[in-house]
Amino acid sequence: MRRLLIALLLLSPAAARAGRVLVVVPDAISASYREALEGFRSEIWEEKIEIVPVTRGLPPGPHGVIVAFGGRAVTKARLDSAPLVAVLAPSYHDESRPRSASVALTPSPERFVNLLAAAKVRRLLAVRASPASPEFVRRAVAAGERFGVVIEDHILEPSASLPEFLRSEEGDAADAIWLAPDPGVVTRERFNVAREFARARSIPFFAPAAGLVSHEIHGELTVTFRDCGREAARAARELLAGRNIHGVVYPAAPLSGTKVQVSTTSAGRP
Repeated sequence: MRRLLIALLLLSPAAARAGRVLVVVPDAISASYREALEGFRSEIWEEKIEIVPVTRGLPPGPHGVIVAFGGRAVTKARLDSAPLVAVLAPSYHDESRPRSASVALTPSPERFVNLLAAAKVRRLLAVRASPASPEFVRRAVAAGERFGVVIEDHILEPSASLPEFLRSEEGDAADAIWLAPDPGVVTRERFNVAREFARARSIPFFAPAAGLVSHEIHGELTVTFRDCGREAARAARELLAGRNIHGVVYPAAPLSGTKVQVSTTSAGRP
């Protein structure tokens, strides 16, 4: 992991001096961060890019834009007044900070609802560690009214029991379940609990990430980490050009040739 970070630093044309684009990354780069970084770097850049680990102090600016990968990197980047793009930080929503964008880990709310409607879902139980952004909620409700789709958010506290909640009246009313792509809610145990609950009820279970999709688990609501990195690059370029971006940006539909395995399990109850 550390060798990858060193390689990224050496590849950067401005590794030893302040750049127009500052990228803040974790010290230990997991597979998801690596994929997002590869997506970010796959864009054609004319600007100089400097990449620094989160444990290092921010280099002196001014910076045209800071792209922060992960929650710790976002916390560090917010100390600077430069325009900010947050990636793989699902709990970051700052409506008060001008010229800042957070890359979502889901399709746009309209596409999200469209995909649910196509799967014949009418009431989705969305299990989250933190609330969805106000913009997502507003747009998803508007789209849901057109298609007859309702998204019921449940905020699961770290110590809360997912099985106990699923046995409640609210859990029983759902005809599909989705674990939001949030590290605070997605654990191996909770993933297995949600999958078994869906199996027992014969309802769709939507995975939080494309890598977790299997033959009985739906993948329509996922975006890849590479998609997130590419969207972060596009947002950064818009901010560098002086265009006003504020709020949440959603990765575009997968490029042609990119496939996400989708469950063929029936969406109907027995």
